[in-house]
Amino acid sequence: MKHKAKLLGIVGSHRKGGNSYELVKTVFQSLPVDYEIIELADSNIRFCDLCEQCKDKDCVLEDDFNQILKEMKEADGIVFSLPKYLFVSSKFLAFLERLNTVCHMRKHLGYEHKLERNDYSLFSEKPCCIFFNSGQGKTENEIAKIVADYIESLGLTLFHHDKPPHVGINIKTGDPKGEVLNNRQGIAECTTIITKMVDSITK
Repeated sequence: MKHKAKLLGIVGSHRKGGNSYELVKTVFQSLPVDYEIIELADSNIRFCDLCEQCKDKDCVLEDDFNQILKEMKEADGIVFSLPKYLFVSSKFLAFLERLNTVCHMRKHLGYEHKLERNDYSLFSEKPCCIFFNSGQGKTENEIAKIVADYIESLGLTLFHHDKPPHVGINIKTGDPKGEVLNNRQGIAECTTIITKMVDSITK
């Protein structure tokens, strides 16, 4: 009997309950999955101070990072739903930096050491995908690829899309909360790629 996939949505917006949140919630609710959604807007994420202690223990900073990482490890698949600001939101970048710093410290056993553990990764081919909420503009391919490269460097396996920016799905919507729900084609594309991800988990 196939098990029910457990998905985790990580919303990188500074705005709680905004379009990036509504998008991932709507897609999750349309599928036979268990899910949880974490909004970084509602989380305490401090900046990394390069203390190097995470090379062999949990991050020592007292915030929500370790709990979110735990939930990422427990999920069968992860969906990142991100708004496009000047780049992507600074809070998501701080979170991604923390993830990548842990991975780097454990590969190198410190910040300045040569590579010691080439096979280390935070995750072992766990599937993921990215939704980019670009408002009325667009998400440049270079920005999308930079974000995707950092995400894949953690050991996650990215599900690609057949349209630009390919490494994720670009959703155009207005700025007011809830307007993303009017983009039925975009929601359908997101649902299709999540369905493929779920099928890969439950097959």
